[in-house]
Amino acid sequence: MAQFRRKPHRKSILRQDAVRVGGEVIEQQGVVRSTQLKKDPIKHRQKADAIGRIVGIASAVWLVEEESVYAGVHTEPLTLTHECITGGVMTTDNPEDESLLAVGDWVDFARLPDDPSRGVIIHVHKRSTRLFRYSPVEHRVHVIAANVERAVFVHAVTQPRFSRRLLDRHLVAAELGDVEPVIVFNKIDLGILPEVENAMSFYRDQLGIRMCLTSTITGEGIESLRLLMRSATSVFVGASGVGKSALVNTCFGINLQAVRSISKKYQRGRHTTTNARLFHLPGSGQLIDTPGLREFALARIEAEQLALYFHDFDPYYPHCKYMPCTHTHEPDCAVRAAVESGEIDVERYESYLLIFESLVNQENL
Repeated sequence: MAQFRRKPHRKSILRQDAVRVGGEVIEQQGVVRSTQLKKDPIKHRQKADAIGRIVGIASAVWLVEEESVYAGVHTEPLTLTHECITGGVMTTDNPEDESLLAVGDWVDFARLPDDPSRGVIIHVHKRSTRLFRYSPVEHRVHVIAANVERAVFVHAVTQPRFSRRLLDRHLVAAELGDVEPVIVFNKIDLGILPEVENAMSFYRDQLGIRMCLTSTITGEGIESLRLLMRSATSVFVGASGVGKSALVNTCFGINLQAVRSISKKYQRGRHTTTNARLFHLPGSGQLIDTPGLREFALARIEAEQLALYFHDFDPYYPHCKYMPCTHTHEPDCAVRAAVESGEIDVERYESYLLIFESLVNQENL
């Protein structure tokens, strides 16, 4: 059942209460109430006259494409959109602890009578999948993209330096959101260091994750990347400077996104893309490009659950003496024994320990 969400108001109180829907009283519906809000969620939703998908944000408005756009074959990356505001009251089928709106969401909206190119978002449909992280600023789940089939995690082989720790966080987040991960190693024209080649081999051969090696300079791997994104909605995710925007431009053959060089002083990328944006791939499929994220905190996972998402641990943890086992300090831990014998990659285990510690600290906040 949909529940009301609204902009923060000093008189708003979040309550577990009963709601009358169609003459029937339904218990335990989370409704944001205030002195101005006492409405029927179903009646409120009937104000909408169109269904669409959020494809971007510009200033304070959300760009929404009508559902009919997805019925045909696309020859252009961008289509006509409605500039929609959220208004004061909305209903949503999604949990209260996550972003109210995200690029990729399907929504009901009402077009303005005097200007059909503008509208008001009335209701947010239930997300089938989502890629999300924990926002330490907002203390809530930040949905990076919604209703996506594939998360394309873009990492540079160098400039900026490749981080296995970040990639391991990416892979856990993809599984938490029911999204298929794809790894792109970009800038291969700059040369691949031995430690990066070892990482490629591990993720491809031991974990079985689909992978592309690309260069926007030589064009290598671009066609393979296009094929991986066909007939699905994919989201590009990666740190600033890894070349996401350059990959977008190369995949489409036109300059859709601005590109900047990395900082030579700090070997870090500079933010170029400021908001997520959905583009239509030629023929079929969609691609959501997102701003660079230097930090990626996991959400909706407890530290004790982390090992279940490190699938190279799967053959070993059932043999630990103590269950549950955190694989950090317990005696007779089969995972730690496998690390010592070389059966589990040491770098991978160290990554697990760092993420485990961060989750413990996050739980203690």
